[in-house]
Amino acid sequence: MSGIKLYSFKLSGNSHKIRHFLSILGLEYELILLEPHLKEHKSAEFLAINPLGQVPVLIDCDDVYCDSNAILVYLAEKYDMSGQWYPQGAKLRSEVQKFLSLSAGEVLNGPNLYRGIKHIGKPGDLELTYDKTINFFTYLNNHLSEKAYLLGEAPTIADIALYTYPKLAVKAGINLTDFPFIAAWFERIELGQHFVIEPEK
Repeated sequence: MSGIKLYSFKLSGNSHKIRHFLSILGLEYELILLEPHLKEHKSAEFLAINPLGQVPVLIDCDDVYCDSNAILVYLAEKYDMSGQWYPQGAKLRSEVQKFLSLSAGEVLNGPNLYRGIKHIGKPGDLELTYDKTINFFTYLNNHLSEKAYLLGEAPTIADIALYTYPKLAVKAGINLTDFPFIAAWFERIELGQHFVIEPEK
């Protein structure tokens, strides 16, 4: 067992991204599930680890890393010897960063919130989040019309960052009929050589 610990909620899509990438890298880790309804993420013990009271949090050899996108970058930099998952070069890294930003913006306020309202009972405007989700799916489908993955012919942490919440939005009722390139992208990720942990509803 490595010294890696991951604090998570069972239904956290952002935590799923990290579990997914840890599995791809073949890294063993200790999963610590917090109970959000018990406010365990707001306990003094957890706030001492992450003062923002949010998951995921990854601890590796006593170093603490918060924010799913920052954790993806850290894991790729430290453990991906191939350089595939966070490719070198200003142009490629700026492209990766663009998609990491989309995952924290448009995806969080579209597919993530749509799924939250429909399946978890979060408050919000379902019609508005549906429209945001469709707008994002249209953008993503057009982008993937000429690419196997977000940056080209090989997946990167950009694909890991963007996969989970759109997939969960489909489970919540978004129809992929008009988005065939997204459907094919999902299939490539799920049928690839790496183990994919299915995101929870």
